[in-house]
Amino acid sequence: MMLLLQKRKLTTVLVACAILAADGLAPTPCQRARPTARRRTPVLAAVKDAAGDRPSTALAADTGVDYDDAAYEREMKAARRQAAADRLAVIQRLNLIAYVNAAVLAFVAIGVGYELLHVDVEAILALFKYTLPEDRPMEDALAYRLATSVDLLAKLPGDSIRGYEALVPTNPVFYKACTSGVAYTLGDFVSQVYQGRTLKTVDLARSARSGAAGFVGHGPLCHYWMVFMETYLDFDGAWYGTGVKVLADQTVWSLYLNACYSFLIGTFALRDPREVWKDVQATSWPALRSSWRFWPFVHCISFSHLVPLDLKLLWVDVMEIVWVTILSKVANDDKEARLAERGLEEDAEVLEVVEP
Repeated sequence: MMLLLQKRKLTTVLVACAILAADGLAPTPCQRARPTARRRTPVLAAVKDAAGDRPSTALAADTGVDYDDAAYEREMKAARRQAAADRLAVIQRLNLIAYVNAAVLAFVAIGVGYELLHVDVEAILALFKYTLPEDRPMEDALAYRLATSVDLLAKLPGDSIRGYEALVPTNPVFYKACTSGVAYTLGDFVSQVYQGRTLKTVDLARSARSGAAGFVGHGPLCHYWMVFMETYLDFDGAWYGTGVKVLADQTVWSLYLNACYSFLIGTFALRDPREVWKDVQATSWPALRSSWRFWPFVHCISFSHLVPLDLKLLWVDVMEIVWVTILSKVANDDKEARLAERGLEEDAEVLEVVEP
């Protein structure tokens, strides 16, 4: 009997404890009136700028703050607006660069074209403007004018070379420096074009630095170097003189010239001299080995008596442009081949996954 009473008391105590615990866990009227706020942990917004390199606006991850839906949406809209503004700024900047590059290139092209063609163009216009001599029959006047115009234009390259050859002896260092400056500028521009750059991405400042390096370092130095070889390595026109000059040029002189060009390029770009020196050390030997595939054959003509002394540097600079064009085309073709090969590999991987 006593045992039964103890069991009833224990049961009553357990029931009372359960009721008290339920009352403590139940929400109060104030708690039931409060709106529930869902805790959000925003992830890093995958909104990138136009360049696609870094997030332009991102929300902090797991800040420990509770966000309701409205605040979360406001922050996401602000992130999207900032990303759109960043993209618009990049597009406007690229368009401005394209307009400036187009204006510069047009100005240079018009100036060069005028200097090369204005005499002949004025002569051709005079042919059509004024009447022919009386001894010339009028029935073949048009044919005469057209034939004379074609003859003037056909003689333009030869006349330009003869004019250059007559001009260089008056100030050889300056005019050869100008020749190398133009060649190096054009060579760098051609290289960028073959790399796939457009008006928005072409770096005319880099081309200008390359031209300045050619003007300062290549033209004047090559003038004195060629005079030295013609004086001391020609051996009075002996047949082996050309070979000796090619050997000297493609060893000692090429190492010095490549190092000088790399140093000037780095200096004009305002780089750290220590970094420039590392570049010189890293590129000297590869550049020399690369040049042996092309320049010994070219210099068999350059240092022979086929090319007059005052035209040797012009010939070398024209071949510089050809060499840069070949290198750029080969490099671009190799890049496209690697991309195509990578695409084929990816397709094969996809087929392996898809096919049973």
